Amino acid sequence: MMKRKLLIIILLIGTSYTFAQEVSYQKVKQLYEKFDNENVIKVSDQLLRQGELSDSLTIDVHLMRANVFYQNGDELSIKKSFENILIIKKNYTPDPSNISPKLIAIFNEVKTEYLRDHPDEKQQQDSTQIRQEIKSLNPYVMKSAMAQNILLPGLGQFYIGNNTKGLLTTSVSTLSLGAMIYSVLNTNIKEDAYLKETDKLLIQQKYDDYNKSYKFRNVLIITYAVVWLYSQIDLLFFSNGEKNPKDNLSNANYFNITLPQLSALQINFRVTL
Repeated sequence: MMKRKLLIIILLIGTSYTFAQEVSYQKVKQLYEKFDNENVIKVSDQLLRQGELSDSLTIDVHLMRANVFYQNGDELSIKKSFENILIIKKNYTPDPSNISPKLIAIFNEVKTEYLRDHPDEKQQQDSTQIRQEIKSLNPYVMKSAMAQNILLPGLGQFYIGNNTKGLLTTSVSTLSLGAMIYSVLNTNIKEDAYLKETDKLLIQQKYDDYNKSYKFRNVLIITYAVVWLYSQIDLLFFSNGEKNPKDNLSNANYFNITLPQLSALQINFRVTL
């Protein structure tokens, strides 16, 4: 019950407040229609100082004041009224049916100056905002980096300038690749020794040696595959290094020399599941 009474009181206060605004505005409008210019300015001054009007009513009051100032030949006050309108609504355009062409010309002049001196905040922020440089790699650099990274994980990171990541990945991939190659060769040797063994007492021993080497080889192959896959994904999606275009020629020469050398290396191994 108390909540309902409180709600009714709030509604009555709000209605009374709105009605008081309308009455004050209507008073200014009546004085304006009676061409009582002196009292229009006095009453509107009081009304604007209260600052309790809605934006649309405030704009109407400033338009009435601009007409009064125009009749009094006060151009500075006309421009001030128009500027106050633009402060409320920057894109406001007066209705030609309610304002004389002369006042429209003055309004357009004021609006041009106001927009020039008060650009949109969004535009001003865009023009003054410090834009971070977007790092991008040209297609040639990226292709070269990918080609080198396929041959040895980590070379691609080095190529685009991610030296720390490139050093770590290259070191791990080189060690795992070397261990894998040694293990593959060693496993093949032990497999041959096991297959060629005819002494029944040594067959089990040869088989155990081969089996251990075989399992260790598979672990190293998987390890290198994981490092290789990680390096490719990192290069494609997570690398943001910088590449100096001037270094393209020197790096291209390095790539052309390195590629034949690495491609000459052939590794043959068999993985049995």
